[in-house]
Amino acid sequence: MNPKRLTAVLVLALLLAACGATPPQAPHKQAQKLSVATSGISTACGLAFQVTAFPGAHQKDLETLEATAASSAKKLASVYVRNQSWIYQGETVHDIVRDALSMLDSCGLTKAQSVLAHSTYARHHR
Repeated sequence: MNPKRLTAVLVLALLLAACGATPPQAPHKQAQKLSVATSGISTACGLAFQVTAFPGAHQKDLETLEATAASSAKKLASVYVRNQSWIYQGETVHDIVRDALSMLDSCGLTKAQSVLAHSTYARHHR
């Protein structure tokens, strides 16, 4: 292979390598946990908004949604405790936790919000 062609191939390879994900990406297993956790929290919040949009007794439904959201919050916290600087879908785990806390507050799932807060910030900042 002539030197010019070899140089062009090397430059192309370097450019392609630079197009990868922004480090430090969450490892695959942790990224899967983040996907499940964030999906669970957003789904529980969406359902909480739907349940409370109409008059009536909502306690039983909200208790179920709190439990579901708390389970997802624990998954999210388990990744946060490992490395809050990991990046997942362009955001740090720290920012994802902050957003999840805000979302849980806005949809009224405050028990799940408390679980997430105590499992992340309280434990991590002792």
